[in-house]
Amino acid sequence: MKCGEFEKRNKEFLKSFDIDTYFKSLVLRRSSDNNIVIFDVGAHKGESAIFFHNLFPNAKIFSFEPNTHAAKEISSLNLNNVAVFDIALSDSSGTKEFYVQDLSHLSSLNKVNSSSKASLGYAKRETHVVQLVTVKRGDEFCIEHDINHIDLLKIDVQANEVHTLAGFKSIIPNIEVIFVEACFYDFYSTRSSILKIEQLLPNFELYDIYEISKNPKTLGTDWATLVYARKR
Repeated sequence: MKCGEFEKRNKEFLKSFDIDTYFKSLVLRRSSDNNIVIFDVGAHKGESAIFFHNLFPNAKIFSFEPNTHAAKEISSLNLNNVAVFDIALSDSSGTKEFYVQDLSHLSSLNKVNSSSKASLGYAKRETHVVQLVTVKRGDEFCIEHDINHIDLLKIDVQANEVHTLAGFKSIIPNIEVIFVEACFYDFYSTRSSILKIEQLLPNFELYDIYEISKNPKTLGTDWATLVYARKR
């Protein structure tokens, strides 16, 4: 189905889009280069940390990755403005089981749903090990480290998005931009909810849907990265 100038506008967008300019326009909404604070929650092996380090060399970047082996890989990159913490951020503090998948980017506090119809067969053959990891609320972490604002909160936590956001409750008014990957498919034991995400962000507005992953089997959307900006 075609409607209006949809395809034309998207082609024009792709010609003009530049990822560096896109992130700079968002992150520099409040702070100068020397005052930027970025939280990279669900840092995996440092892919985002490298990107943010190169784009904002004077920023303070906090990378959170509960998989101890992956966290060590980030530390080994020796990025001078990146502090690495092998903890998970959620809505409580203590310890929890963390499922480290054989496909490491799928690791999560949530167990894979073995009955998943959208996983293209992976759920039936997956293997994992369970690690007991430290879990902390984001706002408690900020208090402990004397952080009073966050310019960019990036969350990629495999269906734990709502709990992670809830853990930032008391500092959310001091966050400028939130990138959150929302999981809609049945891959994990729980799914994301845009309604629940937005209920936690009353002073934010949806700025962009940055990425969408479509499923060739169900023809639906597996996950999408939603971008929320604090209302001026």
